[in-house]
Amino acid sequence: MSIIVVDDFSPYADAARASALAAGFGTWRPSKGEVGSSVYEGMGFWGNHAMMMSALMHHVGGQVIPNSMFFRVTNATTEGAYVHSDREAGDFTCVAYLSEHDEESGTGFYRHRRTGMTRMPSFEAMRSDPEEFARLKDEMVRGSEEDWERIDYVQGKFNRAVIFEAPLFHARIPRHGFADSPEAGRMVWVSHFMILRGPENG
Repeated sequence: MSIIVVDDFSPYADAARASALAAGFGTWRPSKGEVGSSVYEGMGFWGNHAMMMSALMHHVGGQVIPNSMFFRVTNATTEGAYVHSDREAGDFTCVAYLSEHDEESGTGFYRHRRTGMTRMPSFEAMRSDPEEFARLKDEMVRGSEEDWERIDYVQGKFNRAVIFEAPLFHARIPRHGFADSPEAGRMVWVSHFMILRGPENG
């Protein structure tokens, strides 16, 4: 598996979306350590995750061990996304789109122009060169086209999911989301996870 796109991801997508809207969204301020934002707006940890998790297990063909999962809404005023990796969150990531999207909304995958990397090295490897680690983190936050070449793109579409290897560099498109309410904004369900038995399609 590198990147897999699944349409008609869950037969319960409408119900899962409704459960997240009913539960509401708020701001999460985690301590994420060496890489990652400390403020995430529009986060929803309540809602019917089982509807989405059962679909994920079906599509990867294995026993899924979730490390985290959440619903999220991003609007035009949400903090800007940065190019990042989910390496420390699990082996794989699933992003399922639960809103209507235009052609410029989805998930982009990137190559770091200066090094040619498409995957973030382990923290252990990056700590061996603190100066380079600091420079890469700054480039990730900026997310500039000068530093990053977009090499793949998955267009957001209601009830479409993209499942990919967590170390891959990726970012939300558009950078800030859209609209001005949870009902009209860009909504996704995300899970970072491991698989006990690998997906049958490799």
